Amino acid sequence: MQIRRALPDDAPAIARIYVENWKMTYSGLLPADFLDALSEKDKEEVWRSYILLEDRRVFVAEDEGDVLGFAACMPDEERENCLYFDSLHVAQRARGRGVGGALIRRVGRFGREQGFAHMTICIVRGNDNAREIYLHHGARHEAFFTDHFGETPSNSERLIWDSLDLFAPEA
Repeated sequence: MQIRRALPDDAPAIARIYVENWKMTYSGLLPADFLDALSEKDKEEVWRSYILLEDRRVFVAEDEGDVLGFAACMPDEERENCLYFDSLHVAQRARGRGVGGALIRRVGRFGREQGFAHMTICIVRGNDNAREIYLHHGARHEAFFTDHFGETPSNSERLIWDSLDLFAPEA
C-alpha cells in the first residue's frame, strides 16, 4: 500500500467510497431521505473541486492502482494554527488492513510539515468506530455540538490533537 496526494482522476473512486461509507455508517444516525439522496456523480464533482483547491489536500491510499481509502484536510476556519481533518473514509473491502491509521498519520505529518500546531476533526455522535480510531491515534474529546449537512442537523463531536509532534517522522 502506498499513500499519495490525490489527483483529479481519483475523484470517481473517492466519491464511490464516500457515498458507500456515508450510507452504511450513518444509517440510523442521519435521516434516511438525506442518505438516499447522496449521489456518486454529485460527490465526484465535489471531490474533484476539493482536490484542485490550493489550500486543501487529499491523500489516497492505494494498492496496485486500487484506491482503498482517502483523507482530506484544510486549514481550520475556526482556529488559528490548526489543521482541520475534513474527511477519512476507507473502502469496506479494505477495513482492518491499517489503511485508516496510515491515512491519519499521513495527514498529521502533513499538518506538522506545514507548521500547524494542532488538528481537529468533527464526527457524528454514534460513529463509535471512528471515535475510537481517532482517540487511539492521539486525539481527545473537545466539545459536543450540533452540525448541519445542508438542512440536516447532526449531533456531533469535535476531537482535537493538542500537538502534531506525535506525527514526527521516526528517527
